[in-house]
Amino acid sequence: MTSTSRTRRSTRSTTALSKDKEASEDITRARASMSASTSLNARTRKRVKTPTANASSSTTSSTSINDRAAPGRFTQDPTFEIVVLGSGGGPLETDCSGYLVKAAKSSWEDGVLALEGGSGLGALASILERKTPSVLFPKLEFPKTHNTALLQAAHVFSLLACYLITHAHLDHVGSLIMLSGSVPPKNIEHTQAPNSTLRHENSPDTTPAPHGTHPRPHVYGTRKTLEQLSQAYQGGLWPELGSWVPDREGEENDADSSRKRRKKGSHLPHRGHDHTHSHSPSDNRSPSHSISPGRESMGKVNGANGPVNPSEENYNSCLIFSPLSTERVHRPLHPTLPITLLTYPVAHGCTSKHTYESSAMFVRYDPGAITQPATPSSLSAPSNRVDGGREFLFFGDVESSYRRSGEEGVDVERGKEAETMNGAIWREAAKSWKDGRLCGVFIECSYDSSRPAHLMFGHLSPPAVYHELKTLASLVIGSDGHKPLEGLKIFIIHIKDALVPHPTGKTAREIIMGELNDLEAEGQLGVQFVEAKKGDRIATRRTMSSNIDRINKHGVPRKQKDI
Repeated sequence: MTSTSRTRRSTRSTTALSKDKEASEDITRARASMSASTSLNARTRKRVKTPTANASSSTTSSTSINDRAAPGRFTQDPTFEIVVLGSGGGPLETDCSGYLVKAAKSSWEDGVLALEGGSGLGALASILERKTPSVLFPKLEFPKTHNTALLQAAHVFSLLACYLITHAHLDHVGSLIMLSGSVPPKNIEHTQAPNSTLRHENSPDTTPAPHGTHPRPHVYGTRKTLEQLSQAYQGGLWPELGSWVPDREGEENDADSSRKRRKKGSHLPHRGHDHTHSHSPSDNRSPSHSISPGRESMGKVNGANGPVNPSEENYNSCLIFSPLSTERVHRPLHPTLPITLLTYPVAHGCTSKHTYESSAMFVRYDPGAITQPATPSSLSAPSNRVDGGREFLFFGDVESSYRRSGEEGVDVERGKEAETMNGAIWREAAKSWKDGRLCGVFIECSYDSSRPAHLMFGHLSPPAVYHELKTLASLVIGSDGHKPLEGLKIFIIHIKDALVPHPTGKTAREIIMGELNDLEAEGQLGVQFVEAKKGDRIATRRTMSSNIDRINKHGVPRKQKDI
């Protein structure tokens, strides 16, 4: 990296941090204003017992979470369809973070985004053992030969375009690692290795053309996340199956990054040139990835264990590490998907050396993001921007500045850091909500409110979740007294199941969802909490209402069960 590049990056980082801190002070003032406004209606809320929709129980017996509007309300068309492979935060390996996402106007055959990789192929197979494929994947045709739950799950995963990972903890990447090198290929009868033999550099290629190409899905995440994930592919924990594409910012050349890795004693795979792409038409480079002139002519590349021939790097690679941009602008994710992404860092506890970084992501529908359609049907959806722009916000594991009474002195500096980082996200979310784009927030709530702050380990409890939502509300609240976030659905994920019985006889999920609903009954932000469960199919869409018809004359929110 040149000194000029380092200066530019340092300047951008300093400026962004300064803006975040200034905006954090604005949020504090806005929250104080919201508290004063809310207190005007406190007497009314005490007189009226507010019925709260128990979203958790409403989805218990339902495979899909539908989108019917309550009377006096209307909903937009769905934007995304999401199949929940797992939503838990541990300790059960059978229910970890994993979601299959596609645009509502696209077919599953057009390409699938795997959001997180904790639960995957095995989880889907177990779900399909008890639920018919047509319920989770409407209109998807399965080959007649795929007549078992495992084969049907494999067919779905053969449509995988890429992974998107918030951070590298095992409950978010375990299935991804296990599936590396075994992702089912398209249009092929039997799984085969990327190359049947390792051809000598100067020998002619006489290998017959295969019936299909072995998938090498992109794995998208921040550079920190992917560097941590790549440690699994050093040959000890898992075979050396990963290779890198260039950083989207393109600021490091091969020589600079190679010297840095040697200096650190690291043996990360090559980050510069993705040598697998020219051999695999099914794996498309993101349009924002670029290759510096002259890289094509390089003789050797950095493999997992030192310099290798490009053909060897190609042979070993079964997935592509693709760092996301750190710039705060929406960028196309994958050339076959109508999705753009805006990524923010969040704090998630700390290691013995530093704060551990996770991510939050605005996943936006944008037909214009498709540059290499996977199928002809990809072009059948209207390619105008009128329908585009709707998005959902997805948090990886995240902590809050919230501290309950008596714990204000616990991890003060980390709390300030979390407040600054989360504040930047809520400002973007407020803008999205006011512009009519935001159609849902997925956020973790790992523990109930009895958990002490020093044992949160970088996670949220119901009071912390509601504290964060109050921050969002303070940025959108008006002077008309209406509920600032009415109709916004908050999908609760990453609940950690208890392994000992609770004195009340309730499960951890029941306790957490009950506490969240109680907080909303008192706080009246207008949000609806929904527990995302393994096996759910979620269609994200925004529920709208007129300014006049937001609440009834008693200030009681309408009961709304469906998503």
